[in-house]
Amino acid sequence: MTGVWRKAFTACVAVASSSALAMPAPARSPSARPNIVVVVVDDAGFMDFGAYGGDARTPTIDALAARGAALSRYYTSPQCAPSRAMLLTGMDNHSVGIGSIVEMLAPEMEGLPAYSMRLLPEARTMAEVLRDAGYFTFASGKWGIGEIGSSLPDRHGFSRSYVLDATGADNWQERPYLPLYSSVEWFEDGKPTTRKTKDYSSKFIVDRAIEYVDQAAEGQPVFAYVAFQAIHIPIQAPVADIERYDGVFDKGWDRLRTERFERAKARGLVPDNAAMPAMPAKARKWSSLGSDQQRRFARAMQVNAAMMEAMDREIGRLLSHLQTKGRLDNTIVLVTSDNGPEYNDPANGTLLFKAWMPMLGMTNATDALGGPDSLTAIGSEWAASSSIPFSLYKFHSSEGGLRVPLVVAGPGVPAGGFIDGRAHVFDVMPTLLSLAGVDGRDATGASPAMLGRDLSPMLKGSADAVYGADDSVNFEVGGNAAHYQGDWKIRRMPPPQGTGEWELYNLADDSGETENLAASEPERLKRMAAAYDAYARKVGVYDDPGYSPVRQVLVNNLKGGARNYPLLTLLVVLAAIAVVLVIVLVIRRLAIALRAPGKRSDPAA
Repeated sequence: MTGVWRKAFTACVAVASSSALAMPAPARSPSARPNIVVVVVDDAGFMDFGAYGGDARTPTIDALAARGAALSRYYTSPQCAPSRAMLLTGMDNHSVGIGSIVEMLAPEMEGLPAYSMRLLPEARTMAEVLRDAGYFTFASGKWGIGEIGSSLPDRHGFSRSYVLDATGADNWQERPYLPLYSSVEWFEDGKPTTRKTKDYSSKFIVDRAIEYVDQAAEGQPVFAYVAFQAIHIPIQAPVADIERYDGVFDKGWDRLRTERFERAKARGLVPDNAAMPAMPAKARKWSSLGSDQQRRFARAMQVNAAMMEAMDREIGRLLSHLQTKGRLDNTIVLVTSDNGPEYNDPANGTLLFKAWMPMLGMTNATDALGGPDSLTAIGSEWAASSSIPFSLYKFHSSEGGLRVPLVVAGPGVPAGGFIDGRAHVFDVMPTLLSLAGVDGRDATGASPAMLGRDLSPMLKGSADAVYGADDSVNFEVGGNAAHYQGDWKIRRMPPPQGTGEWELYNLADDSGETENLAASEPERLKRMAAAYDAYARKVGVYDDPGYSPVRQVLVNNLKGGARNYPLLTLLVVLAAIAVVLVIVLVIRRLAIALRAPGKRSDPAA
């Protein structure tokens, strides 16, 4: 990024966030280690923060970007648990036992070390290192790493914790969002507990974080891991926040994608001559929808934006409290997303799901969307708009699934606007340890076995990049694989969005992955595929061409539904059988009628 654009970015975002908490650029005390606040947003797309060109109001995040840095080439896993495991350990997700999410586990993965679904003992977390360095460490919000209850924060370096150990849940009460689950599991300091309040999730999570900040000793640095449920399914938000977006998304996803793509070019996030990626297969044109469908989908995106704004407001409240306590000036704040935007809408899914929702008092009626009893999502077309200027979304090894926003501000991070150097989720831990002046050695003198690199030279402006043209990086979850080498990328995705074959892209010219160069660069593709294969063997990736993550999620949900709601499942199965029998009987009667005398057509007529 040019110096001119850095100045323009800072000025632009500062104006846009003028209503946010005033946070002067801090001067770090040489004798005090900085507090560290890591905020994880769930399922935010690359352009969902206001600083990146999003439509939701995020003044707190934008203010952080104005006085710090925003990364334009930051990569994570396309699934939540693997991303969180890598962020907290600085290691590859397979190496620490979190090869996937529990919803996608196939029976064949059981017993494989990379899919133990519990953080391996040798995975020394950022919280453990910082606690050993004198920090008061705590986690508040979504945990969701591995099997429920298997790898809780208290076992991995957190002094205090109050967490949801699931991939998602209702935002006002203890209610699951998938029939795979019969309950919602909250844990306090490793012990099962209840939610204890019907406050909205973002407020509740920050209430706990503030409580824990106050428990730290005077002068003791704090490490806060604050992981929101926003903006994961089910998308829900306070009604006042939803109403502020009335009419904003009535223009539809086709127009929003185009507008966001132009904003991305204006911000220097993609070249002026970049090609906009095509919409996903089977995507609908906004103009093809009826008025009722348009109203429903516009409302869903309204709720999504409102959920983001409500979360941003709570981040601001946490930072205000740190300021009141005299801590903010010496606090590093990092805000990022765990993966690209969610595209599934389970409420429009299987017959079992539709029958299960009323049992829990939930609905996906248009007028109720976003409220305490609604269960909905934005769907694939809006998700493709959230991940623009990139292709596809969560669960996929496309840029839209892997490339997400990251904002960081605080001591050691001067205002720098967008930074273009490549960065990855496993770089977060070594970077924050470096900024905090913590070397990470344990009692034996051994350093954490981190895969990631220290990004602080890039953040401080002393280096344009910490990864070179020959440096390779790999990601894999659910059969979706990617291998990066400099500006080159190969990706492999199973159907329906992929073919199961490797594709090759030059991201310097084609960040939207619009032109597959596999046929014109066969030797490069071969070398990169071989490098990926070596990685997969090393970390123990489960590789079965017949594995389908979409099918496995469906199978696991049906099994979970049968286990948790046996009577409902039986009724659904009987109803499905009845429907099939009716169809068979109708077809047979038609066939008999066509064969009956007098019903045949006369060739001579």
